Amino acid sequence: MRQTLLKLGAVAMIALGVVACSGDDGAAGPAGPQGPTGPAGPTGPTGPGVTPPTGSATGSLTGTVNSIAIDSAAGQKVTVTFTLKDASGGLVTGAEAKNFEFQLAKLIPGTTAKPTSWQSYINRSDQEEGTVKTFVGGAERAKPVPVAGSTGVYTYTFCTPLASVATFLYYGSGTEPAGSCSATVVANSGALTSAAWNAVRPTLNLAYDAAASTRLAILGRDGALVNIVQDFVPSQLPTLGTVTANQVVTNQSCGACHADSVADRGKLHFGSGGHFTRRFVVEVCSSCHNANSFNPATSTDAAWVSLDLGMMMHEYHGDPANGYPQNAPFGGASNIGVGFNNNVAVPGVINCRACHDNQNPKILPQQPTDRSDANKMAWRTQISQQACNSCHNVDYTAHFGNQPGNAQCANCHGVDASVAVNVAHATPYSTPNNPELYRDLNNASIVAKKVEYQIAAVTVDSATNRPTVRFRVLVDGTPLNLKTLPSGGISIGALNMKLAWAAPMGQPTDPNNGPAIAQPVDWNNFGTTAGRQYWNNTVSLGTGFSAYDQPTTVNLSTAGVIASLTGPDADGYFTTVAGINPAAPLAFPATTTLKGVAMESYLTINSMNISGNAALKGVDGSNTLRREVVDIDSCNTCHERVGFHSNAGRMNSPQYCATCHNPEVSSSNVFEGFATFALAPGGGTFYYSQQPNNFKEMLHAIHAGAGRKNNPPTEKPFNFIRGNPNASGGAGPMVFQDIVYPARVQDCASCHKAGTYNVVDNPNFAWTVTNAQPALGTAATFNPLASERQGPSTGACGSCHNSASAAAHFATQTAARGETCVLCHGPGRVNDPAAAHAAR
Repeated sequence: MRQTLLKLGAVAMIALGVVACSGDDGAAGPAGPQGPTGPAGPTGPTGPGVTPPTGSATGSLTGTVNSIAIDSAAGQKVTVTFTLKDASGGLVTGAEAKNFEFQLAKLIPGTTAKPTSWQSYINRSDQEEGTVKTFVGGAERAKPVPVAGSTGVYTYTFCTPLASVATFLYYGSGTEPAGSCSATVVANSGALTSAAWNAVRPTLNLAYDAAASTRLAILGRDGALVNIVQDFVPSQLPTLGTVTANQVVTNQSCGACHADSVADRGKLHFGSGGHFTRRFVVEVCSSCHNANSFNPATSTDAAWVSLDLGMMMHEYHGDPANGYPQNAPFGGASNIGVGFNNNVAVPGVINCRACHDNQNPKILPQQPTDRSDANKMAWRTQISQQACNSCHNVDYTAHFGNQPGNAQCANCHGVDASVAVNVAHATPYSTPNNPELYRDLNNASIVAKKVEYQIAAVTVDSATNRPTVRFRVLVDGTPLNLKTLPSGGISIGALNMKLAWAAPMGQPTDPNNGPAIAQPVDWNNFGTTAGRQYWNNTVSLGTGFSAYDQPTTVNLSTAGVIASLTGPDADGYFTTVAGINPAAPLAFPATTTLKGVAMESYLTINSMNISGNAALKGVDGSNTLRREVVDIDSCNTCHERVGFHSNAGRMNSPQYCATCHNPEVSSSNVFEGFATFALAPGGGTFYYSQQPNNFKEMLHAIHAGAGRKNNPPTEKPFNFIRGNPNASGGAGPMVFQDIVYPARVQDCASCHKAGTYNVVDNPNFAWTVTNAQPALGTAATFNPLASERQGPSTGACGSCHNSASAAAHFATQTAARGETCVLCHGPGRVNDPAAAHAAR
């Protein structure tokens, strides 16, 4: 800037000289060399006489520990000085009026009796809701003191004398030394006297350790949302730690499912109020939730239940009663055959890396770069009965003889041992967090294999509209000869090819149900003979009452199909006849705007039903596939492996799912009302109604399930009946009203690709069927143009916003043949939802 001003001044002086003196001095000479860079100017906001910007102590804050000191003359009391800033970087004022929680814990190395764990120095007795009284880790709740002359800087001195903790043990014991914390700073429930306490007391290690890794954590309260964590070693002060200690899980791994924002997966989201809202980093949780902290709500005086974070997370994520059944969200292994795991059900989380070292491509870029290899491998090396039994419930007195502790665990379960942890948790499906494939340790012939479906080319005969497909199936990377299957071990279960398309749609009978669409960009499969049968509660409307909305399908194991294939060629590819099935050729309608061929379902390999990712290919040289709006890697941050309908048959391809779950598909049962079915969760009574099964509306509504439960029938929960309510195999009552999305459901980028969730006005976007009953008529009069429909923006937004007032708003903004949403909610407009959903 300074050089620029000097040059401008020189130019001005030359210009003045030209004006003052007449005559021509000749042509201008060449430019001179660049001058040296001038000295840096003063720093703006922190320069003398300038007041730094300030911020409020309410809302999202950030904090940094400036210093930690320990006063040995006062019984090893700790003083911390820290700086607070608001979300825009302003130095926070007014924090002295708010309560904060101040925690201190030391790291205790693992032994053969217990794994490595944190131990809080601040403990108290607790009797939650009038139940059992237990020993729990805690914090000091108090107000910090502003540092005079330093805006945004605060200090706090702990009232717990660390040197005395091993003597008085906990607040409420009645032996707290003079000068320690009052009951308003550390609440308590009085002395502990139970048999459980007598058993726990001798195991406690509360002595102050100047050489131990120690954690200071500061949590905001009263509307101040901040979590500050600083690790240090007391004997090394004033030097503070630069690496997080004992990082066996990361915030970013938890943030795969629980992120407050996908832009920052290190800040977690665990609810909308109270205890969880104030705590959003793992290191804060582990300070209190340690091996010597016990749950007063579930304990008895005879035996206490641990609140240890590792055990809690294993149990919570592994118990189907907590909303984590075997097949979701972490890719369990139901319905894959009798061989897997000796036909023993495996509940919940079996992909350990999902939490301990998440390798999903969406998570890896945000993982801490300074995390040690030992911490990354802890789930495989720090093997303990405590960790394993939080899922497995093993009787270790009878486990290969008596196993009194953890000393022998690594012999069988350590790295490279016969039943290493990663081997024991392998499944038949390789994923980033579980790349190993299952093998039966008792039967060497039962081994899982990796399956891939590949479609290299799709051409369409211009006269018949029949597709010819060049494809192959890979098993462990080797092309499978479908004509000569290996003897034993591999057979075709249901290897399907499907044709999907979009055909022009005429003007709906009622113009309020949308416009005519000459160039649809959403699948509709108009004109197919494949449809779905409709029901009214338990009453079938008959085979004639079916809507054509599904792709046409042929199973390659159908008689004559495999024999008609040409190949395999040198690369293992087969080529179908035109129409794929020589006995009943498949063909696209004459007029289509989207055309695609898909492969899906499974092979039976070594007694296991194993699938590859569903494949979808458009016609060669043409843009004939639907737009991509979600990324499967985003889906799999939570789900690990998305596989529905026979568990694996339709897997890991949102593009493929949308061919069946298209705008023409509703839930195929027109019943509405309360009903009780044996196949409903717990056999309970729920409110059901016909609902869109279009992929967009369905996924939005499922993930917003608990948030849109509301008050039926005015505000309908997302519960529906698929076909026969008493049938199995994917039919029956579907109850989603209790689904709790683990992160912020309004964080659209969790699933969507950038720029794909704006409200736009595109006349080629399909309107979604909400009620197919008017279109059913009879077998001869089915008319999709008679279906009741909703606009594309109403479908997207109304899947979450389903209140009566929201419904009225959508209705008033939907005119004949169009929506007006884009006027207020379009990109950059005053109520742009993309911007509104990003705010928090």
